[in-house]
Amino acid sequence: MVQLSLLILCNERKVFLDLLNQRLQEVKKSPIHSEHIKGAHAGHVIRIETFNQNGEKEKLIYKEFAKGRNNEIDIYKKLADHLQSFIGLVKWWESPPQAILMIDFGIPLKDDFMESPFHKKKKSIMSILQRLSHLHSLKIDQTGVPLNTHAITYEWSEWAIEQLKLLNATHIWAPDWFTQIEIIYHRLKLAEYKVRGPLTLTHGDPHLENVFRYHGEIWFIDWEWTAFASPLRDVTILLQDVYDEKLVQDVYRAYKVLLDKKNVSISNDAYRHDFHHLYLDHTVMMLAWEIEKYFQGYTAEGRIKEIVEFKINQINKVVRGEADLFEKQ
Repeated sequence: MVQLSLLILCNERKVFLDLLNQRLQEVKKSPIHSEHIKGAHAGHVIRIETFNQNGEKEKLIYKEFAKGRNNEIDIYKKLADHLQSFIGLVKWWESPPQAILMIDFGIPLKDDFMESPFHKKKKSIMSILQRLSHLHSLKIDQTGVPLNTHAITYEWSEWAIEQLKLLNATHIWAPDWFTQIEIIYHRLKLAEYKVRGPLTLTHGDPHLENVFRYHGEIWFIDWEWTAFASPLRDVTILLQDVYDEKLVQDVYRAYKVLLDKKNVSISNDAYRHDFHHLYLDHTVMMLAWEIEKYFQGYTAEGRIKEIVEFKINQINKVVRGEADLFEKQ
């Protein structure tokens, strides 16, 4: 039985490599070396070193999508011309198995960000905001592009409540934070919130593991959740990797200025409301995910305590910032 299983794995690997080589030949690339990238990816991700048709070495990433996680292909079909300067896409394949070939941008910004001093963090975040402002100011006929429109739901709050209940049941330092989340979503009626500012094209998941600096420019990967939404959708997701109150405030102020410069019209009041509601929902989402990573053994107990306390504090600040709305509900 063991020998049979190994034989099947060897045959599957040979089929995979044969197809990869065939697809590289389609784009006139000669593979030198390939390496499977381990991690929580929705499919197979392979780092490849190749020779191009000029005999020059190149580093590329080949991503073969898991079943049901191929929405990126549809996004590229609809928006490749608009997104090319943000994604470094070489080619995509619609025929099964669906896959993309793209530039290897190196290591994500998150690898160095967390341990960087404040001024370096701020410089890095501001450069990402500059790049996002280019994305959010793209002129796209939204009526002619069949793309989802993002909306807040109860999905993240329900997950976070369950995670916080588990944490409360097993850790004496974790009070009943889940009650706060239940009350806030009910009182603010978050799932009924209607965006007050303009809808723009958004990446949908620009946390720092999906952001890279390559040849002096900012690039983004994993466009699976791209949708029309408030530009603050991306900004408040980006902030989930920021654990500094001052930097959060700096980002809040800076992005309004960038939108104004790009002629993306949004009033101060609409900006405040959209930011607060989206920041609350995404902070709750990331709260649930960070607790899940802790339960899976990826985060130390001391660190998850810091993370949860910071994010709960941010949620409470949003509620205080929306006190007028909160009292009217």
